[in-house]
Amino acid sequence: MRIVWVSFAPLRKTPAGLTSDLASVRYRLALPAQAIGGSKLTHIGPGANRRTLLERFAGAEAAVFGKVFDVALGEPALELAAALRQRGIKVIADFSDDNFAHPVIGPVQRALANAADAVVASTEGLADVLRAQTPAPVSVVTDPVEGMRGAPRDTLRSPPRLLWFGHPLNLDTLRHALPQLAGHPLTVMTAAGAGAEGLGDRFRPWSTEALFEELAGCDAAVLPSIPEDPRKAVKSPNRFTEALWAGRPVLAHPLPAYQALAQFGWVGEDLKDGLAWLGSHFDHARERILAGQAWIEGHCSRAAVGRAWHAVVAAA
Repeated sequence: MRIVWVSFAPLRKTPAGLTSDLASVRYRLALPAQAIGGSKLTHIGPGANRRTLLERFAGAEAAVFGKVFDVALGEPALELAAALRQRGIKVIADFSDDNFAHPVIGPVQRALANAADAVVASTEGLADVLRAQTPAPVSVVTDPVEGMRGAPRDTLRSPPRLLWFGHPLNLDTLRHALPQLAGHPLTVMTAAGAGAEGLGDRFRPWSTEALFEELAGCDAAVLPSIPEDPRKAVKSPNRFTEALWAGRPVLAHPLPAYQALAQFGWVGEDLKDGLAWLGSHFDHARERILAGQAWIEGHCSRAAVGRAWHAVVAAA
C-alpha cells in the first residue's frame, strides 16, 4: 500500500529515516510510516511549490495529513486535499489534540476534518469530539511506543528517583503536582528555555536519546495532569506507555487514557498515595509493568499500530 504521510512541521534526517522533535509528528506520522511498506514521509511548508507539489503523490493510494501547526498552511492544506481527492487519492486527516474551540486554528482544523475521506483520532475521547465536527467516518489509532523494551528494576531506591517528561504546555500540570512529590528527587525533562529549569532537583533538555537514558536511570515516571481540563482529557497515553515499555512504574493522575491503563501502573488523585503504594507494593508494581509490556506489544508496538493504520486506509 503506497501512502504519503504529510507533515506540516519540518523533518530532520537520521540514519533510521526522517523524523521530528515533535511528538505528534513522530508518533502520528514518522513511526507509522516506518511500519507500513510503500510509505513515504514528506514535509509541506510555507515555501512549497504548488505547481510541482502533486508530483510527490504520484502513484499514491492515500495521503495522511498530520497536524497543521501554522494557520497560514490551512488554505494550502485544503487545496491539496481537494486536488488529491480529484485524482482518486484518499485523504485521511489525523488529529491528536482538541483545538476546535481555538479562535484561529479551530476553523482550519474543522475545515480539514470536513475535507477528508476519513478522520483518525489518537484517543476515544478525541474521536467523540471529532464526530461532532465532521460527518466523515472517525477511527481511533493509538500512538506507538518508540524506545526499546526495558526490564523492570529489581529493587527500589529510597527515596525513589522520579522523572517527569513532556511538552512545555504540560508544565502547568507539573506545577500543580509538585506538593504531592515533595521529598523525592525529581528530574524534569522538557524543552530548554520553557521555564522548567527550577521545577525539580535536576533539569535535562529533552531529546529522544536523552529520554531513553533518563527512563533507564529513574525509579518511576510521574504523569500529573488536570483531568477537569477538557483539552487534557483527550490526551494520548503515549507517555504512560513509553515509560512502561522502558520498564518503569508509572504514577499518574486520572486522565481517561491513563485510567484505561490503570491495571499496569498506579492512577489516582494524589501522587503522594501512589508513591506510598509503590514503596510498599514494589513486587506488585513489577508484575504490573510486565503485564503492561505484554499489552503494549499487542496494541502499541510499531507493528500493531501499522496494522491499525493499514486497516483505516484500506477502509477509507
